Amino acid sequence: MCLLGVLLAFSCWSNVDGCTWMKNNFHILSNSSISHLQQACNDVTHRHVTPSLEFPSSLYSHVTQLKAKSHMVFILRTLKNVMRLYEKSDNADCDQQKLQTFILDLHRQITELERCATKVVITEVNKKIMKKMEMHFKSLTSHLKNTDYSAKGWKDVAGLVLQHLYRLDLLAISTKLDPSL
Repeated sequence: MCLLGVLLAFSCWSNVDGCTWMKNNFHILSNSSISHLQQACNDVTHRHVTPSLEFPSSLYSHVTQLKAKSHMVFILRTLKNVMRLYEKSDNADCDQQKLQTFILDLHRQITELERCATKVVITEVNKKIMKKMEMHFKSLTSHLKNTDYSAKGWKDVAGLVLQHLYRLDLLAISTKLDPSL
């Protein structure tokens, strides 16, 4: 009987605790990935000279209105899009060793968030937002192709990716304060 009580208490505790990795460790690894991308691709700016490379601020505005679990899914899916973008980064005018460290940071974030998001139900609103975000990342891939994966093309993309990483980090900070996570 005592063992049953301990198991019941533990299961209730873990449900309330939610995703401890998101609450405790995401920010640390997020800062690391931002730093590694900045170090890998010197002179990365947040300015965009190409009108087709607009930052999707409105998507982030919509996401902030959703619940914490939706934030977690959004962060996960956006990081996956960033990872797909950098799978073809061999020609990027960046320090390849530091860029690989950045990619490892992304991989770790994705792996941990996948564990957290296994039971999250994706709503229709989430699906629409994610579809728009995927279209945004396809435009970044098109930009790279149109610039023949040039150094300038990669710098343009890296500037946008940095903006994404900053916004995802801010979203994660607000998310971990939400008791429903």
